[in-house]
Amino acid sequence: MRRKLPVLLSVVLSLSLVAAPSFASVKAGAKCTKAGATATAAGKKFTCIKSGKRLVWNKGVTIKAASKPGQAPTKVLPAVPSTDVPRQPEQKAEVKNILALDPRVSPRAELTALTLCRTPDQTPDFARNGVTINRNGFPRPPESAYGKKSGRILVIPMVFNDLPFTAQKNPSRPSAKVDLEALQQVIPYVKDSFKKVSAGRFEIQIDILPQPEWWVFNQNNPLLSGWGINNFPKVMDLVETQKSAFKFDSYDTYVFITGLGAPGQAGLGAAQAAFREPNKNGKDGFFNAVLMAGTWENSGIWVHELGHSMYAFEDLYLFDQTTDPGKALGMDVPMKWDLMANADRLELLGWNKLMMGWLEDSEVRCISDQKTSIHYLSSIDTSNENKLLTINLAPGVTLAAEARSWTSSNNGLLLYIINTNTSHGAGPVLAEKSLMSKGEAKSLLGWRVSVLETDADGVLLEAVKTDIDKFVPPAPRPQQGNPIPPSSSIKVTKSEVVPNGYLKARATFEVQGHKSYRVYVTATDDYQKVYFESGYLNDDRTSLAVDITGLVCSKPLRTMMEFYTEKDGKGERLAMANFELKNLSCEDPARKP
Repeated sequence: MRRKLPVLLSVVLSLSLVAAPSFASVKAGAKCTKAGATATAAGKKFTCIKSGKRLVWNKGVTIKAASKPGQAPTKVLPAVPSTDVPRQPEQKAEVKNILALDPRVSPRAELTALTLCRTPDQTPDFARNGVTINRNGFPRPPESAYGKKSGRILVIPMVFNDLPFTAQKNPSRPSAKVDLEALQQVIPYVKDSFKKVSAGRFEIQIDILPQPEWWVFNQNNPLLSGWGINNFPKVMDLVETQKSAFKFDSYDTYVFITGLGAPGQAGLGAAQAAFREPNKNGKDGFFNAVLMAGTWENSGIWVHELGHSMYAFEDLYLFDQTTDPGKALGMDVPMKWDLMANADRLELLGWNKLMMGWLEDSEVRCISDQKTSIHYLSSIDTSNENKLLTINLAPGVTLAAEARSWTSSNNGLLLYIINTNTSHGAGPVLAEKSLMSKGEAKSLLGWRVSVLETDADGVLLEAVKTDIDKFVPPAPRPQQGNPIPPSSSIKVTKSEVVPNGYLKARATFEVQGHKSYRVYVTATDDYQKVYFESGYLNDDRTSLAVDITGLVCSKPLRTMMEFYTEKDGKGERLAMANFELKNLSCEDPARKP
């Protein structure tokens, strides 16, 4: 036995030496050599996976310690009745966001403090009592929902003699929708839209004023349709003369709506919002409100208008569609990327999410003078990874980058510029028309941004300061105390566009102070697609009518109206947009047998 023991010990020692790998370099993101290999270190089991062209260890899975001999047995508690909790899916090892672990990513300590990139609005609104409202910058208005987790909305149905808000079927119009049912159907979509676009970080409660308390007026609908016509003075006149005892101090926003009405009915189509509107019955003498006259079946309109009333946001589409502020940069207003530019897009730019308080500081990166830096940006809204890169170019001017899903397995990079020196409606936010893919680079306003890697979760990018064609800040604006915005000499008191025959329409106006005008119709998703053009018409009559032809069916349309103080489309201009024409019938009554 003594002669055999050394042999046995040597065999055991040899086996133990073979089975003992080295774990000195095993950690998340560190280099490994064979895909699929596993190793254990620091209480975790790591797997070697491929990230881009490299092999790295994943984040690892914690190994549950086994019970020690002699350990007291687990105490068995009495059974608890089931509460029907749905079965949870089996937890899998976390192997996503490997690009976030790339050692090339610049540490946060090398970045600029985020306070510099929380830029002020260089063209704010000036309210009463000298209050400044930053609509496109910081600090956010205290009356906004910034940083809140929820908001409360009260819907106030308004009933007029010629435009009722129905609660039951009308026997004379059996095919007409019941307004209350339609409202109850759209509200869940509105609530779900807020949850989706905020990634669950904000939700709203929407209450409807009880039917016995609906606002019933013994008069016809006083509201006017047409973009650019402010109907809130009419609503406030109704409040002061007929609802003076109503209190507006319990909700974040009050939504006034009319019935859906009949197709082509006058006074429909208005959708507008007011932030910090004077109201003696409101909290601190103000309130936030939305008005929608027959245009509230689309949940996107709700989110867009509530963006105005709850967050003081600007419209990001162009008021004057004949201009092209992004042409020199190859950019455009963010019609494809943000619902404040296009209510049909249930998406928001990261900059807007930051101004809503829907991004944490830890999810935003800021640079200004760094010569070069590398960043990982995630497109997964529910993750805690970085989601927005902001590059400060000047006070109120930011170059921003964020990851957007391109396909189910890949992402692209979206670049855009926030220039708050540009006023509301003139293109304060301009974005790239398409996403950048791996290997692409873009030089813009003194910076070169390159996409290094992409995957299903995000983008790895490099930002290099070049000072080529860098942004030149405009001359400082003169200090203003409480300026009153200049009013146009052109006054429009009525603007309606209604169907008038097969693929035809008629636009009527009541207008003063003009010498010429122009009317044209485009698609709502492509403003370059023009279906009707009147040209410049020299006519200073106060009552105008334009017959519109050449329209298309089953498609929403945008009617643009421009009025000028001089003949031939010269002098001061007032532009208005109207979206009443939509989904015209494809059936020609004249061709029916």
